[in-house]
Amino acid sequence: MASSLIRVAGPLLVGVAAGIGAIVGASLTRDRKQQLELESAPRPLAVEGWWSSDASSSLAHSHPAVLIVDADTARLVDSWDRRARARVHHPVVRRTPEWPATGLIVVDAATGDLLAVVSEPGHAGMPAT
Repeated sequence: MASSLIRVAGPLLVGVAAGIGAIVGASLTRDRKQQLELESAPRPLAVEGWWSSDASSSLAHSHPAVLIVDADTARLVDSWDRRARARVHHPVVRRTPEWPATGLIVVDAATGDLLAVVSEPGHAGMPAT
């Protein structure tokens, strides 16, 4: 009796495990394809860095949409959204306490989190804004 139950249940369990494996594998492949779709800007941004050119960076995948902001005035200088392959649609600058008082900074477009300080006034190479 027990052996006939094992003969029926065994293949069913193997089939369920294979189905679960196929679903997990497909979702991992889809996520990997989405990561590969991130692209750099077709025309140069106000300043260059991982946010504009290195789509393979883990930061690029964590923060696909960025704003380049003048920290003095909280004025938007430029933006880029790798998912849309275009400038950020309706960007909103959200100042956070972590921002420096002056300089050009790169922030996450969704949260306003500071990602990089590009330059500070008085340093060579400060782009004109």
